[in-house]
This record gives sequence, structure tokens and C-alpha cells, in this order.
Amino acid sequence: MTWLAWRQQRLQILISIGLVLLTTAALVYLRFDAASLLPNQAAVRERYQGLVFNMPLFLLALPVLLGMFAGAPLFAREIEQGTLVFGLTQSISRTRWWATKLAVAGLPVAVAVTALGLVGSWALEPVNFLLSSRMSTPLFEIQGTTIGAYTVLAFAIGATAGLLVRSTLAGMAITLVTYLGVLVVVADVLRPHYQAPLYVAERFRPGPLNLPSDAWLVGHGYLDAAGNEISVSRINCQGDIATCFADQGVVQRFSQFHPGDRFWPFQLAESGLVLLLVGGLLALGAWALRRRLS
Repeated sequence: MTWLAWRQQRLQILISIGLVLLTTAALVYLRFDAASLLPNQAAVRERYQGLVFNMPLFLLALPVLLGMFAGAPLFAREIEQGTLVFGLTQSISRTRWWATKLAVAGLPVAVAVTALGLVGSWALEPVNFLLSSRMSTPLFEIQGTTIGAYTVLAFAIGATAGLLVRSTLAGMAITLVTYLGVLVVVADVLRPHYQAPLYVAERFRPGPLNLPSDAWLVGHGYLDAAGNEISVSRINCQGDIATCFADQGVVQRFSQFHPGDRFWPFQLAESGLVLLLVGGLLALGAWALRRRLS
């Protein structure tokens, strides 16, 4: 069964891993070339500013592309072509057939993308000064262990959707919409609360917030003399900003942020959360296997 699953999926597996290896090679080159230009940050900025803006977007899309083109057709194509019946009549249980295809098609790609994420964390170090906090989207999702976890998630969404709707195209659409929804909810709703953010208040002054360069800002605002948070409008400020804000009762400003040293604990927390979702999807797929395939 393993050999049959490999023969059926080998082209998409090899293409997927080849794409990951090419991306990894590009990141390794970036690391060494950018490091050779330092400490001349102006030279690094001139050569790599455009690339480091676009590369995170490509890496953010990589898991869902793999889920759409490798996960969604995994079972749906067999159902559409009628070869599912052949697979289930070769003295192989449904559960073994399902688990083997998932493992053969999914595990090599998941391992490769996880390695890509770990290499990415190392490779982007010389250009981090060009980027926002690596704990914010899209940088957080493309480094460390999370990109591998999100790849497994997208693959599980695609494979399960294919079993449920029995259509490759519909499975691909469901994969895209569901994956993007999870990405937004986790980044905006859950991640800021893995730990309580640090809170810093300082006397108000115009200018940037006084935060570490690698901090992830999750909230900020203004306080009056009693320490109460107040809303402030810039619309009617025609002169000095400090005077305008003082006239509105502003005495201090505050920031809520996560320091950069929380990157790896947050990576592990989010990867674990995503893998829990994967477990739920696989349970749904196992149910669909028993109830919907007859």
C-alpha cells in the first residue's frame, strides 16, 4: 500500500519538496550575502529591501498552496476518477488506505517545510532591521516551527474537504477560505494572549514609542492625570501636537507589547494549537471515511 501511495503521489511530492529546497537555497544565499555587507546597513537595504518585503508574502502563501494542490486532490481525485473503488478492494482496510496516503503525501512535505522555517529564522537575521517585529504577521508564520504546523493544517484541511465534498476544485476553495480564516483568527485574536503583554507608561511626548526594536506592539493609548485611559482626536490639532494633546487632558501614554525574547515560546504555543486543530480535522476525516464512503 505504501508503494502504491508513493507511485500515485510521487510527482506532487517531488515538486513540492523541490520548491521548498529552492526556497531554502535562496534563503541561505540571502543570509551569507547580507551578512557579508554588514555592518553597512545602507548596502543591505539597497540590495534586499524589495526582496524582504515580497519574500514573506510568498512564504506565507506556501502552506496554503501546498494544501490546495497536494491535500485537496489526495482523496477527491480518486473519488472523481472512480479509482477509489479499486483502492478499497485490494484487501486493504479503509483506515489503512486513508492513513497511508496521508502519511506518504504529507509527512515528507511537512518535514521539509519545517526545516525551511528553521533555516528562515537563521537566514533572516542579517535583514531583520528592515522588517517589523518578527512576532507579527506575516513574519511570525513563516519562521521557526509555525510554518511547518500551518502546512500540516492546510494539508489536513484539503484532504478532509476532499473527502467531504468529493470534488477537487471545491476542496481547493474550501482549503483557501478555511486556512485564511484560521490565520486571521489566530494572529489577531489568540496570539496576543499567549502571555500577558508588558505594560509601560511614560509622560506624553510627540514622537515614536520608546520600545525595544524587536517588540511586538499590541496596544497603546493615552492617560489623564488620574491614570484613566482617554480618547484623543488629532483632527482639530492645528498647532503644536503636545499642546493640543495637553488641552485634551493627556498626561501620559502607554504601550502594551510582547518583547522579542518571547518569540520561541510563542512559536511552540502556536504550533501546538495548530496541531490540535489538525487532530480535529483528522478526526473529521476519519468520520467521513466511515460514514460517507460506501
